[in-house]
Amino acid sequence: MNASNSKAFFFDLDNTLFDYEASFKQASLFAFKSIFHPVLKKPVKAEEWFAAYKIYCDLYWPAYEDKSLTREEYQRNRLVSSLLSLNIQSVDIKRIDYFRKLCEEKIPSFVIPYPWIKEIIDLTQRQGCVAGIISNGASELQRKKLSMLGLSFSDNIFISSELSCAKPSIEIFEYVKSRIQAAHFYYVGDSYSFDIHPAVKAGWTGIWWNPLKLTQAQTNTHIFNCNSADDLRSVIRKCIE
Repeated sequence: MNASNSKAFFFDLDNTLFDYEASFKQASLFAFKSIFHPVLKKPVKAEEWFAAYKIYCDLYWPAYEDKSLTREEYQRNRLVSSLLSLNIQSVDIKRIDYFRKLCEEKIPSFVIPYPWIKEIIDLTQRQGCVAGIISNGASELQRKKLSMLGLSFSDNIFISSELSCAKPSIEIFEYVKSRIQAAHFYYVGDSYSFDIHPAVKAGWTGIWWNPLKLTQAQTNTHIFNCNSADDLRSVIRKCIE
């Protein structure tokens, strides 16, 4: 591939390379059973608790997204509210903070790549393209997930906590562009607002992994909408050509 046509494909991590929600659920259930089951006066089914927990994850998310809550406050609030909703009271702060810590530690243990991801990344690399990661999150945790996925990205891994910028700022995409030698840049991600929109604003082509078939009022010729693994394969091949 000549320099004028050189291409770089970067990927989001959670819910793009693997099902983060499934990993999060397994880690949360493990932490709940380990920390709260032994001290409950009345037994509570872990699945029943998790259903309540997910409600509060979604309920508090907008406040976290607009920075009304810190990450720590968001995590505490959703857990405390889920426990109170099931009449689990008088839980000390140490257990609540230990839950947060244990859950984060365990998430990488439940990480399994989507079946088609290795094939797609191998394809980009075989064709002489750069393949890499741009992800928000804590460095150690995100790198553990990557290790469990067993995917090779050389040194092309950019994690927000290791930099001075994070998605959805376009700055992180501009920074990666300044560090990677390529003529064309593509970003694959599942979040339109955090991944695709800022990438396109920074001059990238967005490849939206959108299996839920969400809609956006705005259309853009620099955005590919992929609702299935076949869509994703087809778009990547088209972009490589």
